[in-house]
Amino acid sequence: MTMTLLRPLRHPQYRRVWAGQAVSSVGDGVFTVALAGAVLNSRHASDLGYVLGADGAALVLVSLLGGVLADRLRRSRAMALSDAVRALGVLGFALGAVNGPLIGALALAALIGSGTALFQPAFGALTPFLVPAEDLGGANALRTTTGRVALVVGPGLGGLLMTLGGTHTALLFDAATFAVSIFTLVGIKDTARERTGGASVLSEAKDGLAAVWARPWVTAIILQGTVQLLFVMGPAVVLLPILLKARGLFYAYGLMVGLQSLGSVCGGLAVAAWKPKQPGTAGVCALALLGLELACLALGLPIPVLGAAMVATGFGYSVFGVLWGTSLQRSIPDELLGRVMSVEMLGTFALAPVGLALAPGAVSLLGLKPVLYTAIAVLVATTVVPLFVTGVRMFGADQAPTPADEPSAGEPSAGEPSAGEPSADEPSAGEPSADEPSADEPSAVATAGGVS
Repeated sequence: MTMTLLRPLRHPQYRRVWAGQAVSSVGDGVFTVALAGAVLNSRHASDLGYVLGADGAALVLVSLLGGVLADRLRRSRAMALSDAVRALGVLGFALGAVNGPLIGALALAALIGSGTALFQPAFGALTPFLVPAEDLGGANALRTTTGRVALVVGPGLGGLLMTLGGTHTALLFDAATFAVSIFTLVGIKDTARERTGGASVLSEAKDGLAAVWARPWVTAIILQGTVQLLFVMGPAVVLLPILLKARGLFYAYGLMVGLQSLGSVCGGLAVAAWKPKQPGTAGVCALALLGLELACLALGLPIPVLGAAMVATGFGYSVFGVLWGTSLQRSIPDELLGRVMSVEMLGTFALAPVGLALAPGAVSLLGLKPVLYTAIAVLVATTVVPLFVTGVRMFGADQAPTPADEPSAGEPSAGEPSAGEPSADEPSAGEPSADEPSADEPSAVATAGGVS
């Protein structure tokens, strides 16, 4: 199972990107605790909410633009640009922006959120270029697993750096991880998409929305995610620490978060080796494992039982995320993939803050059990109903291409290189093969070792 997960590292370009993103993901975890420390040490606690809100609002507002740019630019360059933008925002915080007017901190947070909105669609759309089709699921599983491990390592390292050198040191460390990511992206040899005509940004964004709407299975899953984040996942996230504190068990909160991350790692390992006959059914049902956690919270079950449910929740999140992301990458034409990824991200994040904000008030107004039982009911409904939408059970694998997917005469299809253009795993003359790293391309071990 582990060897299956690591198999995508055979491909030099993927290995290079993976190493840079592994380091950058640890930096993201460091930033999470460093930003909170910087704001809370200098400002009122409510200002932290404003800063985080500015980040999230910018991500939502810029997401469609990020998808357009991901389909216009070389995706590796779009990712590097995003890293540079976010590094500037982090450096601004490291230089003491939180000590000045609040508007300055909000602007930097919005800058970081905008960078994320550019990065995520480009990264998702670049992955099919880095590995052959048979390793695409494993590549996504490895990315997910690495990110979950970083969520555990990063905050712990951030706390250590803050103890040793203060928030300034932790923020500088995060900025340095962006530099590592940029360095690994510079060596990627992807090409910009060919554009026909002079379509505007708005027109290209509409094309992305149309591509989603033309595929009922994609539309259904995005709507499912929106509803679940608002009524199910939002309450689960925000009520967990509140209920643990009310029971005098807040000391176990960190353990519960860690167990969920452990479940995510296990899910990534499992889905890397598992090829379900109906990936949509498997992915949608995997998300329903969150119902175990909700039931534990509603019934006040013992911590060991809740811990097991947290593992199941993390497992389900990873299984769904890998199967869903891989299916999008295989089903959406390359020239539209960045924009479809951005629409998916918009649907994911747009209402998430609303669910987080309303859950505590709903508990005060309606009571704990009604809110949690409602969340379970919504989870069941949003698990069952999408399975009756055309294409959902197979995540589009059984769907014929839409007219927009058909290449014109003489034009290569999505994922097929044009004449004279090497594929991700077919080197051009003088270029090393997938199993032979070039002289100027460090291996994963060398890259990681150089920044540890």
